[in-house]
Amino acid sequence: MAILQTCLRRWHWVITLATFALYFLVLGPMFNFSILYLSLQDEFESTAAITGWLGSLSAALARLFSPVTVLLEQRLSKRAVTLIGLVLFCTGLLMTSFVPALGYAYITYGVLSGVGANLTLHSSLELLLEWFAKGNFARASAIALLGSTSGMLAFSPLLTILITNYGWRNALRVLSGGIFVVGVADGLLLTDPPTTEDTPLLQNRYEDTEQNEHEMKNILEWGRADESCEKENEEKKRTEQDDAIVSNRESYNTKHDWCEVRRMMRSLELWLWSVANFLTFLGWTFFDINFASYMAGRDLHSNQISYVIMAFAGGELVGKMLIALIGDHLPFQYLYVVVSTCLLAAVPLVLMTIAKTFTAMMSIAIASGFLRAGAYGVLYAAGAELFLEMYGTSTVMVLTLVPPGFGVLISAPLSGTHYNIRSCETSFSFVASAPSQAAEVFEKASAELFEQAAISK
Repeated sequence: MAILQTCLRRWHWVITLATFALYFLVLGPMFNFSILYLSLQDEFESTAAITGWLGSLSAALARLFSPVTVLLEQRLSKRAVTLIGLVLFCTGLLMTSFVPALGYAYITYGVLSGVGANLTLHSSLELLLEWFAKGNFARASAIALLGSTSGMLAFSPLLTILITNYGWRNALRVLSGGIFVVGVADGLLLTDPPTTEDTPLLQNRYEDTEQNEHEMKNILEWGRADESCEKENEEKKRTEQDDAIVSNRESYNTKHDWCEVRRMMRSLELWLWSVANFLTFLGWTFFDINFASYMAGRDLHSNQISYVIMAFAGGELVGKMLIALIGDHLPFQYLYVVVSTCLLAAVPLVLMTIAKTFTAMMSIAIASGFLRAGAYGVLYAAGAELFLEMYGTSTVMVLTLVPPGFGVLISAPLSGTHYNIRSCETSFSFVASAPSQAAEVFEKASAELFEQAAISK
């Protein structure tokens, strides 16, 4: 019994590490699409906007599919949804390696892998939020999100080596097989958190068993039989009451779902939150989709591009580790971390437009990665802090994933079209202004939330 209780208390960190591994396996290749981008553009001779939108579509659906994922979770367990998503993601990678034209990749990589990524990432992170609903979610989510940065850091040289030696098609086949085997084994570790009544119930059952064993020596057979009947009747009554409660809750949820949606649509702070997230990812997605192409335009060769991407991932890794260490002890709201890093991001992003040497690119990439950690590392914690009590875990995930999805969706074609029409410097400056604009909207959202809190008090 003591061992079981210890496992229940510590299993949440197993869930954290399992989520870390899933983010490592899924977002590692997706965040290095800019490396695959060069190979696709060379083979299919496509424009920057058309090629970039392939990665943008996949990354966008990894967020925009969240409302459908929530509906699936009402029918299946989160572990089942996660594993289904992992199968779809790997199938998409594998099928992409056989496409004869870039248009087919929009279905295999853009849609199939993107939807699979959402099922995996949404369900696993929502499950993590449920395990840490009472506290420490900032630390847990930062550790889990370290998986995406670690994956970006690890898959950058791996993908470069595989493409250089075996071609991009064989590289995708190798990745799909390896991710599937490791990911399925990791996904099996995911479990739902115990309810608040589970641990006391187990303890009471254990104590009742010891007491009954002691009393069995001193009571008659008819007494034991009567007691057994009474317990059975009590258990039946409890079961009937629980079933009635569940039935009433389901009826209540179904009846008030649309009322809740209409109330959210009229909420100004939710609109401000959504617009700010949209602008944030509109700017930062450049590093996932067009960054390698931008550096190739600066005459950096493939190994140097890989090193710069690794430097960017290293800066982001350090930032997220710092958040994991001190995130639960900040004297202010997590929203202010997102705001400050978005404002400061304008400096290295503008400097990137005038950097021409490999050393300068490395330095600016480290600073940019560190600042992006502030936006990416605490975004889910900020959403949970602001909206968890009001809307619940599923809605928090949708609010934090869907608006960025729209930013990701148009980031690559927008910057790619700008790149085709104008120079790479003006294209980068255009995208770099988005995070600072997002910071202003985040500030308005924060002011609106404070005003609403003051009125409610």
